[in-house]
Amino acid sequence: MKYGGKTDVGLKRNNNQDSYAVFSKDDYFCAIVCDGMGGAKAGNIASSLAVKTFASVIKKAFSVRSADDYSESAIRILLKNAIDEANTIVYEKSLTSPEYEGMGTTMVAVLVCLCGTFAINVGDSRIYRQTDGSLTQISKDHSFVQYLIEKGEIKPSEAANHPNKNIILRALGVNEYVEGDYYRIDTYDRILLCSDGLTNHVSDARIGEIISGSYLSKKPSYKSRVEKLIEEANAGGGLDNITAILFGGE
Repeated sequence: MKYGGKTDVGLKRNNNQDSYAVFSKDDYFCAIVCDGMGGAKAGNIASSLAVKTFASVIKKAFSVRSADDYSESAIRILLKNAIDEANTIVYEKSLTSPEYEGMGTTMVAVLVCLCGTFAINVGDSRIYRQTDGSLTQISKDHSFVQYLIEKGEIKPSEAANHPNKNIILRALGVNEYVEGDYYRIDTYDRILLCSDGLTNHVSDARIGEIISGSYLSKKPSYKSRVEKLIEEANAGGGLDNITAILFGGE
């Protein structure tokens, strides 16, 4: 599996509240992106705790059970358990100090194993799939503007400039329980996980161009493509932290 991952503080923030991880063994590959919230220190802690906890649950599961034994239903349960554990750890941490009160984080995660490719998300960080040059958003934003779009009150084209575009309706660690949306991804050439620091400044069309590598005559590395995404997000304003993980084939 080829991949590249990077996080950047952006141009306007003093600290980075995003966290990410990529890890694998012979029989699985996992990528996670979290975008923390709740104050400078609290947001960073929330995202970091969520990534570490989710990763720990996945690693432990594959250390005690052969990848051959996992069915899609078992993977679904595993991802749910990992989200639940991460939510509990962040939520309990938020109760330990007034400065942590109300902290939380988005999360998108993708797990590739012998029985397929599966994803889960909470919040408005995103998962995209690229197939034959076509880019599709896999995850669904748990955001106020997405709610308005589904209600028919605004058009998708109005979302980017909506005054309430930063309001999210679901986040990990804010409440005692949270529900993640689960997806199976059947076909793809590449998968991108990213925080909204990227998507707020770079259009889907341009993201697709960059991750396909078509912006250069010679195919760039996945690391170079991720760096290009972050470069363009900063060129577009860099108002937020920016994190991206790209993986797949050529």
